[in-house]
Amino acid sequence: MNLFSTAAVCTDASLIPTYKFIGNIIMIAKIFIPIIIIAFGMMDLFKSVTSAKPEEIAKSIKSLVFRAIAGVLIFFLPAIINLVFSWVDNWSTQYEQETKSCFNCIWDVKNC
Repeated sequence: MNLFSTAAVCTDASLIPTYKFIGNIIMIAKIFIPIIIIAFGMMDLFKSVTSAKPEEIAKSIKSLVFRAIAGVLIFFLPAIINLVFSWVDNWSTQYEQETKSCFNCIWDVKNC
């Protein structure tokens, strides 16, 4: 096996369990991290509403909005990464076919 060839690394059958493991971690993270972020924001909002201080309510609403945006961005992180790689010049022509199996394994574990 040529260690400097991306295609050789992506098609190596002994590395497929590693790609599946990484893909499962990414899948779990992109679902649970946004939920946790938004839940913490809602708890902060609940605390500020029960304290009945208007400035704390405004501050916690702003924090909840930023946390919700962060949660959505984390959920769409794989799509954002694929979009950025598609913008890179020469990526689609030179490396896309070589790394397609790696990306399929990591971003969509069922297609591995």
